[in-house]
Amino acid sequence: MDNFIILNKILYYIDALKFKNINKKIITELKIVADTIQSLNFRLNRENFSLFEKYFIEKDYIRKILRELVFNGKSEEIESSLKEIPNSLIKLTKIPGIGNKLANILYKELNIVDINDLKQALKEKKLRNIKEIGIKGEEFINKNLNTYNKLQNEFSYSYGISVFNFVKNELEKIGINEIILTGSVRRKKEVIKNLNLLAFNYNIEKILNFLKNSNDFVLIEKNNNFIKFKTIYSELEIIINFIPENYFGSALIYYTGPKSFNLFLNEKARNMNIISTKIGFLKLENLSEKEIFYLFSIPYIPPEFRDNWQIYLKIDNNLSFNYSIKGDLHIHSNYSDGISTIYDLVKEAVEMGYEYIGITDHTEDLKIAKGMKREKILEERLEIKKIEKIFPNIKILFGVEANIRIDGSIDVEEEILKDLDYVIGSIHFNFNESKDINTKRYINAMNNPYITIIAHPSCRKIGERKEMDLDWKSLFIEAEKTKTFLEINSTLDRLDLSSSLLFEANKYNIYFSINSDAHISPQLKFVNEYGVNIAKRALIDEKKIINTYNYKELQKFLNIKRKS
Repeated sequence: MDNFIILNKILYYIDALKFKNINKKIITELKIVADTIQSLNFRLNRENFSLFEKYFIEKDYIRKILRELVFNGKSEEIESSLKEIPNSLIKLTKIPGIGNKLANILYKELNIVDINDLKQALKEKKLRNIKEIGIKGEEFINKNLNTYNKLQNEFSYSYGISVFNFVKNELEKIGINEIILTGSVRRKKEVIKNLNLLAFNYNIEKILNFLKNSNDFVLIEKNNNFIKFKTIYSELEIIINFIPENYFGSALIYYTGPKSFNLFLNEKARNMNIISTKIGFLKLENLSEKEIFYLFSIPYIPPEFRDNWQIYLKIDNNLSFNYSIKGDLHIHSNYSDGISTIYDLVKEAVEMGYEYIGITDHTEDLKIAKGMKREKILEERLEIKKIEKIFPNIKILFGVEANIRIDGSIDVEEEILKDLDYVIGSIHFNFNESKDINTKRYINAMNNPYITIIAHPSCRKIGERKEMDLDWKSLFIEAEKTKTFLEINSTLDRLDLSSSLLFEANKYNIYFSINSDAHISPQLKFVNEYGVNIAKRALIDEKKIINTYNYKELQKFLNIKRKS
């Protein structure tokens, strides 16, 4: 079974457990499993399963489900859930204002099982008759249908890669080996709306027949130039564009985009009497992508920089985008909601060549994530001191991820804060407050002398929750003034700050930290696989990333607020 199918079966199972309001700890652990599978650079099978299984050695129920999926192609527990709850009903819980409890009520009282039933009930104003909803609740749900539709068409970059690998593996089974990634996924955009691929046109009938006969795909549209389809596991549209092989380099540039860069090249081409095909790519035969850049006297622009190509072409040669990450400052262990022990996290960091690592488990308010009280924080500090002796060649920093309350205060006593190496502040509740309340909340937190880094600042969850309503200019000014660092969070469904917000933040004298927010040791690699791409897309100079500095220099950054 392909990793992508395993991933989607686990994601469905998570939604089913949420719907049934099953143990939230199990849901959290399964989400960690799903994210880790999504990022694997090898395909799970019988031979290599032990490489993955070792991370869940103490989680028997996870190992059982994974083993069944990898070895048998299905899990009895997941199959049982599929029969119990219609997928269409689970989808209703994705609408802001409808949680699992309310979806159950809608099902029982109005027999609503899908989005069409809900729309009809809203049209007939039936929801207001349910005491848990009322008129205001009905209006809120109706208003949020547009948000739901938008979110359902948004997917993370990493999910796009996962779909691409699945499609590529399936087509290789019928001898189609030349499928090339293009579009927003090739540009490593954090949020994508479709998956664009490129193939040579002599494969079109073979691919078309395969899709028609496959149980995993649904054909949407076809013509002589492209095929549009999707998998049965996802709403992400996949487009394979077919081009003659001799125009491969030109077509690769065109289909990678963005549109503004293609218009720029077309203008240059007209001045050189080079024409375009009907589709739009330039009639330049037998030239590679880099050779075409050279033809137009343009330095080669890697795909992840192309959304800001105009600025990239004028960039100061002293700027560096190498991002030699020397450590990770946002990591969770099994002291809160992580799966790995501190020992395993540090061991992984050593193997990655890190100079330092920061353990930052959740604090008291976040009970869903086993948030730590004072006694447990002190216990964790002792644990770290023991592990430091085992790994003398890496520095282990001790921090926490404190919850920022609605008034901007945090859930850790000052006496504890003083003894920590640094503190991450983040919002985990009350995302839907007004712009004014949300902005003041962050500003108050930034003025706390112990808050070092603001984590996942927009609080978005790709495909699930939109960004908070915030006055970003005021926040960037405050971060600059208070010397508070902003995080580039590398978690697959966060990727937050987004490259567009990061680009704006870069106009201020603000420093950033690219962190994994890992909850299991393999996720430490998220920094270099995902977070670094966000910084590149926003043209952030390496010198503005605090975890590209050595340990001695990092300490100066971490102490800057406390000394000012």
